[in-house]
Amino acid sequence: MIDHILADWPLWGLSTSAPAANQVRSLPGGLTNHCFLLTLNGADYVLRVEGRNSAALDINRNAEFAIHQMAADLQLTPPVLFRSAEKHYWIRPYIHGRTLRSQDLTPPVLKQMLQQLHALHQLTLPADIQHAVPRLSITDKASYYWNMLAAQGISHQILNMRARLQQAMSVMPDERLCLCHMDPLPANWIEQDGTLTLLDWEYAALGHPLWDIAALLQAANVNAQEQQHLLQEVIAGKKNKGWDQSWQQANRQMQYLTALWYGAQGMWSARELQASLSALLNDAPAAYS
Repeated sequence: MIDHILADWPLWGLSTSAPAANQVRSLPGGLTNHCFLLTLNGADYVLRVEGRNSAALDINRNAEFAIHQMAADLQLTPPVLFRSAEKHYWIRPYIHGRTLRSQDLTPPVLKQMLQQLHALHQLTLPADIQHAVPRLSITDKASYYWNMLAAQGISHQILNMRARLQQAMSVMPDERLCLCHMDPLPANWIEQDGTLTLLDWEYAALGHPLWDIAALLQAANVNAQEQQHLLQEVIAGKKNKGWDQSWQQANRQMQYLTALWYGAQGMWSARELQASLSALLNDAPAAYS
């Protein structure tokens, strides 16, 4: 399946001979990419092959690469050592550690994750690559998923919520804009000896910093008291008069994209999707519901 990629080995600068069959094995997981563990000269690497659904999921791979390398400069993620845009793959060091699970997200771990996201949000984009980084529109991203659902023949009861939800979710939490990961869920973090590494930057874009925070805390499933304590520690001094409204809108927007993504990927039933979208519509500001 990847013989045409392995034939590129002289270009990588990582080995003096072609990789043998026992030096390549498939890695589990991955909904938008296919990854392989590549062992060369005693070192381990990840060979990542882009999934064929990149365009359908509105993933800009050139932007992802530029963002990934900036994050690597901050030591948030390992650097890409070789990339072939033509063959749709790249190679980076393999991180020996364990993938985080929801039950690993204790308050100290969450605080560390939030601090690393905050470092990302403070990053100033170099002028020469600003054009490569997309600005995320919640409604544009949602439209891709809605169109996928429509093509799959989802029920009219669900499709009839589209216009009202799109209007409600089009409002930004506030005017802040920064580089965001946009998928900081536990499965994208590796822990090794207390160090956390954030992987999978394909959805990264210019967005609102509260989107990353909301996505992470929703995945952590922390109660309201724990959530407020974490936010106070990490965001203390940054709350303005309208912060609560901004936070509520960011939460709704992340729940919205998550629901549509799971629905479009067939990971939620129509009943689950309808229930989630209905709840969001009921929670939307009165002017939009």
